[in-house]
Amino acid sequence: MAVFAPVITIYPPQKITGNSLEPPGPEHILGTDELGMDIWSQICYGARMSLTIGLAVAFAAGFGGGAVGILAGYIGGNVDEALMRVIDITMALPSFPLLIVISAFLGPSILNVILILVLFSWAKPARIARSQTLALKKNDYITAARNYGAKPFYLLWRHIFPEVMPVLLVLVIGISSHAIIAETGLAFLGLGDPTSKSWGMMLNHATGFRSIYFTPYWQWWLLPPLFMLIFLLLCLAFISRDMERILDPKLKIKKGF
Repeated sequence: MAVFAPVITIYPPQKITGNSLEPPGPEHILGTDELGMDIWSQICYGARMSLTIGLAVAFAAGFGGGAVGILAGYIGGNVDEALMRVIDITMALPSFPLLIVISAFLGPSILNVILILVLFSWAKPARIARSQTLALKKNDYITAARNYGAKPFYLLWRHIFPEVMPVLLVLVIGISSHAIIAETGLAFLGLGDPTSKSWGMMLNHATGFRSIYFTPYWQWWLLPPLFMLIFLLLCLAFISRDMERILDPKLKIKKGF
C-alpha cells in the first residue's frame, strides 16, 4: 500500500476533491474529511509516513546502538563502564512524557520526531549487543585469531558483528513498532508535523471535530486509520516472532526445530 500509493489512489491526499464529510461511495471509497479530502488517499499515503518513521528510527537506533554496544563490549574498561551508566540512565527515564516535552520544545517536524525517538530507543540494542560481544570475545577462535595477529576491526567485522546481527534484526522490528506507536501518539496530541498525512494526524483531526461521536462520520473518518494502525502493528509483531524463531538458534533447539 505504501509503495503503490500513487497507483491505487485516484486523488492526491492533500487536495480538496469532494464535499465536506461525504460518506463512502463510488467516487470516494472511504468518504471525505471535513475539508473534502479523500480519506482513502490519506490512508495510503499515511502508510508511507508511518513506515518511514518506524523503519528510520529502527535502523538508526538498532544498528547505531548495536554498533556502540559492540565497541564498548569489545574495548571494555572505562569506556564500557561509562556506556553502561548512560544506558542505565536512558532506560530509567520516562520516555513518553519526555518525548512530549522535547517535541513541544523543538517544534513539529518529522526529522525532530525521528531524532527524539532514536534518542530514547538506542539503549536496549546497545545493552544486548554489548552482552553478546562480552560472551563472544571469550570464545577460543576469537582468542586464537587475536594471538595470530588479527586486528580489532577484522575481529569485529568478520566474527563478532555477524553473530550479533540476527539479534539486532529482531530488535529492529520491535523498535519500529514502538516508534510507530510513539509517532502516532505525538501526532494525536498535536505534536506531529501538521503538513504530513500520517495516521496519527488523521486521528487528531477526527477527534478534534466536535460532533464526531454524535454523527456517523466516525465510521469512515476515525475507524479506518485506527484499524490500519492496529493491522500494521500486528503484522510487525508476527514478523518479529517468526524472525526470532528463524534466527535464534537457542530458540530452535528449545522448540525442536
